[in-house]
Amino acid sequence: MGTSVMLDILGSLSTFGLLMLAVLRLNAAAGENSYAYNQNYILQRNMVVLTVMLESDLKRVGTETYDQYGGIQFADTTDLLFRGVLQNDTKVDTVEWKLGPLVGTTSNPNIRYLSRIVNGVENKMDLGVTQFNFNYWSIIDANTKLPTPIVSGALGGGTGNIGPISVYIRLESPYKMKQQFMNDTSQYDMVWRQIRSVSRNNSIQYPTGN
Repeated sequence: MGTSVMLDILGSLSTFGLLMLAVLRLNAAAGENSYAYNQNYILQRNMVVLTVMLESDLKRVGTETYDQYGGIQFADTTDLLFRGVLQNDTKVDTVEWKLGPLVGTTSNPNIRYLSRIVNGVENKMDLGVTQFNFNYWSIIDANTKLPTPIVSGALGGGTGNIGPISVYIRLESPYKMKQQFMNDTSQYDMVWRQIRSVSRNNSIQYPTGN
């Protein structure tokens, strides 16, 4: 076999090898992008599920409770306990939202359980929550942030002083992508006002920028 033929064969093999390497890299990139897309989709879906539930509950804070504290029993940075009517009836329910312990079963060490407790029945959710924070503002001056925890009937006014409430939520994927965790954040504000003429509370919620 001539030298030129050997060189042609070696050249062909080299070209084929480079093409195969390019194809493998493209497949790997496509697979990684597909995985990242799926992770992001899951985060977006979880955020929608979470915020819909939370918004639905917050709209009902203090409904039909007729008390001077507006239905809020306890308020802390990661824990809110309140009373209100969840269904279209006259039964007053007790609802608590609170950030729980670390999940500890994924490669993301920051993910925590989030609990929604209704009338003593706990629903512990694993949605990828890494941050879940409430902030409370004075009913007299919406620019004055209230120190926490705030207890119903506490000396100094307690939960009766709460006006606007802001909620910050951060979700992250349980697995790494390119040495980082996919994440999604959302900021929601709830404005809570007591309307004495009808002896109930109205809640107005609107999304704001991150």
